[in-house]
Amino acid sequence: MPTRVVKVPDEVSSANEAERRLLSSALGLFSEKGYEGTSIREIIERAGVTRPVLYYYFENKEHLFRRLVESWFAELVEDMDRALDGVTGLREQLKTLIVNVFEHAERSPHVVRLIFHTFFAPRHGAPKLDRDGLWESRYTRIARIMQAGIDSGDFAGRDRDTLAMAFCGMMDMHIMVKINRPHTTLSNELGEALVDLFLEGARS
Repeated sequence: MPTRVVKVPDEVSSANEAERRLLSSALGLFSEKGYEGTSIREIIERAGVTRPVLYYYFENKEHLFRRLVESWFAELVEDMDRALDGVTGLREQLKTLIVNVFEHAERSPHVVRLIFHTFFAPRHGAPKLDRDGLWESRYTRIARIMQAGIDSGDFAGRDRDTLAMAFCGMMDMHIMVKINRPHTTLSNELGEALVDLFLEGARS
């Protein structure tokens, strides 16, 4: 059977550049208007490419959406692991983690808005995503730190998942404030203060 040859659209002079423009265009539109409110036409017009270019890189709008969300989560988790590598001590680990997440929120507010819209939107009619798996990829790392705190005696008598959920809730609530009030700054100092507040309550 002869090999099927996929013709690259003429407009694709640089694969990385065309794909980057499509991802950037889709990110802005999905973040501003949501998945359902964004059309293929709007994505390609903002990216400055034609429809065949989009379909060369992505099967459809859902594939493009999944690519954005899944790649961002992978980047977040990988960056979190890099930041925590070699960091010891409960306070230092929690401080490193929250500062790392806050830096992502400050650096990429459109991505953060898209992620939160995705996770809190009704699942009916939404793109197929392994939301539970994506959530677990971050949550398990936080829970691991809490378990180490229990094992060391810092959180004696506490429940690992209760601690992890409380920390996630505190961190994510501040990110939601950032989404709704863009002028809010998620500074390193704020992150450290929140960690100290969390530790004081968890140890009492």
